[in-house]
This record gives sequence, structure tokens and C-alpha cells, in this order.
Amino acid sequence: MTARVVQANPDGTATLQIGKREVEATVNQPMKNGALMRMRVTDVDTSRIALRQLTFANHPVGRYLVALRNLGRQGPFQHLFTLFGATLPTKGATAATHLKEKLQRFVSQIAVKPGKSGAEDVRRMVRQSGLMHEHNLMQGGQGGDEDLKGLSMKLAQAVKREEPLGKAVKALIDGIEKLQVVNRATGEVSGRFLLPLPIVMDGTLSFGQLLIDRGEEGPSGRDAKERVTRMSMLLDLTRLGELRADISLFKGAVRGTFSVTTPEAEALLTHDLEALTRSLSEKGFSVRKMGVQRVDRAVMAGTSLVDDLVDAVDGLHVST
Repeated sequence: MTARVVQANPDGTATLQIGKREVEATVNQPMKNGALMRMRVTDVDTSRIALRQLTFANHPVGRYLVALRNLGRQGPFQHLFTLFGATLPTKGATAATHLKEKLQRFVSQIAVKPGKSGAEDVRRMVRQSGLMHEHNLMQGGQGGDEDLKGLSMKLAQAVKREEPLGKAVKALIDGIEKLQVVNRATGEVSGRFLLPLPIVMDGTLSFGQLLIDRGEEGPSGRDAKERVTRMSMLLDLTRLGELRADISLFKGAVRGTFSVTTPEAEALLTHDLEALTRSLSEKGFSVRKMGVQRVDRAVMAGTSLVDDLVDAVDGLHVST
């Protein structure tokens, strides 16, 4: 979530605005009035909310994390919409037009369709998202062109850089490469990876975020059975509003929380929880806890799974 410092006081207290609400906080560091901070909720009880400020300043790939965070939830893949809407000169653009249309069809094919797509479709989407482009090349897969990055690189060669389409393709490739660098760094340290989640809802394509956390392995390389595996999804359900799903798995036990912003989405997901629990049980999982909660729209709007890629620093304690 994002908070704005309304008033910082010399006695170690501050007034923060979170969404539409102002709260009083005790802080352990100097703050400037008007400053915006990214924070994550770490604990909640009846008297306080514990928050932790997120900063990428000292992270080895901090500047890439900041760049990805500033791009918003759709990340570099937002450039695809500019790319798809760009017009090409009618003369001498046959190859570029063909590649642009092929890329548009490709994105539609790999996008997740709720109620239709299965686990294998999601795995295929990950393989073809472009984040594994070099790995696929090393494995000798189809010349490396049948993924989002490969097709974009071919399109970049077919258009002029100064054209709107050329600029959009370059921005897309640069963004994918930043995400590759970040995933390589966070994957090695903590086993966390951020992936695009193309999804089609009500006939509309959008990009959400998918975070996979395999658990920090550390130098001893803990056995996979002893690690908590987590997965988070953040996406827009169009008419039902935004959704965040947080699922954890430990030794066959599943816990999950679905956060939504509208009463319609809350009612729908609550109704479907029983079927989801039954399906997981039939597959051999033990469902320990599964719930739905409604959160403030402003809080959800300021949420990005980029913030969950790295461990937070700088603790804050906020009174409710």
C-alpha cells in the first residue's frame, strides 16, 4: 500500500493518510511532510497495525525494481496496447504488419481464460512470456522466436526506431529485460519470481501480476518438503473489481486469502469457496484455512507485487 505523510512531529509521531483515512503513527525514522511511502502490512491486532516501509535503495537491482514499480501493475506489457494500436505506413511495411498481427494473436493465445484455462495453460504462458527466452534458446527450442520477447525482437528489426511502433517495441523489450534481471537476482536470493499474467475477462485483455515464492533455500539448500511455497496473484476482474489471491502450501496443507474490493466479488468468491475446498481435498491437499475479505479500493489500487519481491526494511507502527 502507499501512505502519504500528512504531518511529521518532532516527538516521533506522525499522521499518515492511507487511502481516504488518516491514522496516527509512531515512527522510528525522520519523515518529511507530503512524502509518499510504499509499505506492507505485517501484523494486525485490536490496537495497532504493524507496517513495514519498503525501499529498494540498497538492493543490488534496486534501480530496476524502482523502474518496474513505476510502470504500474501491467508493467512493461502495457506497451503492447500501444503497439497493437499503432498504425504502420502502407508502403513497405508488409513484414512489420505480419509480425505485429502474429504478436497480437500470440498474446491472445497465451492469455489465461478463467473457467477454461488449466494448470498446463499457465505453465505454457510462463514459458512463452519471454522471460525464459535465453533459456529456451539454449534448449534449442524453435529458434527462440515463439515467445513474447523473441517475436518482439523480430518486430523491432522490421520497423524504424523513431516510429511510434518502434518506440513501443523497444520499451517492451527493455521492460522484459529489466524483469529478467530482477527475477534472476531475487530468484537466487529468496526463490521469488514475478511473472506477467495476461488474462481475458469479459472479452478484454489485461495484464496482472503473478508472484511465485518457492521459499528461501539459503546456503544449506533446505529440502523442498520443508519449505513454504507461496503464490500471489493480482489482477483486474473488470466489472467485479480488483482481486488479490494469496495461497501458501506447506507439507500438503493449503491456506488461502482472497482480497477483493466490491461486495459482488466478495459474494461470488465466498459462494465458490466450498467447491474450491472440495476440489483441493480431492487432489490430496489438506485445506487449513480459506477466506475472502473486502479491502479499500485505494489500498488495492496502490498495491504491487513488485513490493513482495524483496524483504522489507524500516519498521513503522501505526495505531488504528
